[in-house]
Amino acid sequence: MRDPAESPTAPLVVESVTKRFRQGETTVEALRNVTLRVSPGEFVAVMGASGSGKSTLLHVMSGLTRTDGGRILVEGQAISDLSDARLTDFRRRRIGLVFQQFNLISALTAIQNVMLPLLAEGGRAGDDAQKRATELLERLGLGHRVNHRPDAMSGGEQQRVAIARALVTDPAIIMADEPTGSLDSINGKALCTLLQELNEREKRAIVVVTHEPAVAAWAQRIVVMKDGAICADFRSSEFQDAHALAGHYQDIVASPALEAVR
Repeated sequence: MRDPAESPTAPLVVESVTKRFRQGETTVEALRNVTLRVSPGEFVAVMGASGSGKSTLLHVMSGLTRTDGGRILVEGQAISDLSDARLTDFRRRRIGLVFQQFNLISALTAIQNVMLPLLAEGGRAGDDAQKRATELLERLGLGHRVNHRPDAMSGGEQQRVAIARALVTDPAIIMADEPTGSLDSINGKALCTLLQELNEREKRAIVVVTHEPAVAAWAQRIVVMKDGAICADFRSSEFQDAHALAGHYQDIVASPALEAVR
């Protein structure tokens, strides 16, 4: 693993980003001048109600959607400067993505799913990719499931396979979109514990998009979005527990007049 101290460049910088979508004759501004910086080793949760822009923000931060203005930098690389082909390659190597629906290939085993990003690079031998994938699955408690296909695994196990796949290229940052959304409360808590451990032990930079205060409470820092803008930015340590954090979040969302945080 890389030592974060060797690279002071921020894993993620969002500079004055805007994103618009057409809905019939109407133009919707999904993101309005959003600015955000994630420092090395920081665990950030992005919260907001449905339609607040939080998922759109994750999509532009990960390069899945192009911005209409502003810049996204990952390890200092402005991803808007990359062609589609170079962006796809950069995202596979430097951004680890985890989704609510796991997005595993059903015909492949756990180890084959995890190996895919390495094999796609073309420069790593199959034996090296298999060794790296096996080590990750074992570390995540799935050493006994390496040859099982997704349909033979629980939701929690599938999500851990997805996390192993996201980690296999040693990315600059992990981005997770509602990662507990398809899990029960027990597996959801186990996943949050795993993300926190990855952050604390390996100093992984992590961004989780969620609408659940109980999930956001595991992060060090919480950013709240409303109407396409960041309207609050605070530390989870300011609150005694997830219940107190949830109350603060609801107060923010219910406030009729909020100025965007710059």
